[in-house]
Amino acid sequence: MRKLPAAAQEERRRQVVGLRQRGLTFREIAEQVGLSRTGGINICQRFAAEGAKGLVGKPRGRKPDEQRLLDTAQEAEVQTLIRRHTPDELGLPF
Repeated sequence: MRKLPAAAQEERRRQVVGLRQRGLTFREIAEQVGLSRTGGINICQRFAAEGAKGLVGKPRGRKPDEQRLLDTAQEAEVQTLIRRHTPDELGLPF
């Protein structure tokens, strides 16, 4: 499902909910839409809990600045070193 564009993913979720409301089983929905049975169940549960908002994709991955090892000043210093010097000049092993 993640290989599809966001709009196509949302449309597929709407299809799952619509098929379920028509009375199809999760197994039938999975075969028809190309998802796993569990994927169909999860979509319907999210729709039941959140309504139409639950069918819209949410941001994935890390939040900006999450788990950064360097602060802004350190990162700027490293970028400056990279622009000015080669790894050999800095005595780096690679």
